Amino acid sequence: MIRIAFICSVALVALMGCTDPSRQVLFDGLQFNGRTNIDKEDKRNFVVTAAPVSQSLEGAREAARFEGTSYCVRKYGRSDIEWGASPDAEATALNIVDDVLTVQGRCVE
Repeated sequence: MIRIAFICSVALVALMGCTDPSRQVLFDGLQFNGRTNIDKEDKRNFVVTAAPVSQSLEGAREAARFEGTSYCVRKYGRSDIEWGASPDAEATALNIVDDVLTVQGRCVE
């Protein structure tokens, strides 16, 4: 019984290391929450959100680009993206609602 408790404790400590802040990617020196939503009909199309924009617009742009690029590399092995709503757009043209930047793209074959 003690052996099982010990093994569970070791596993728990190992899992806690998975959220190690030193392994997080920072943008403009800050942490952003990024999320990628995939189109169910055509998995090459995606929508990415990054927040909070109020921390840094440039950081949010880079976080969104990182999420999209990471998705395309993981899924298709390439980082090429055709942006529909680009993170490079003028600040006034960006889709920012409730402190969340939303961009959309398509992984290129």
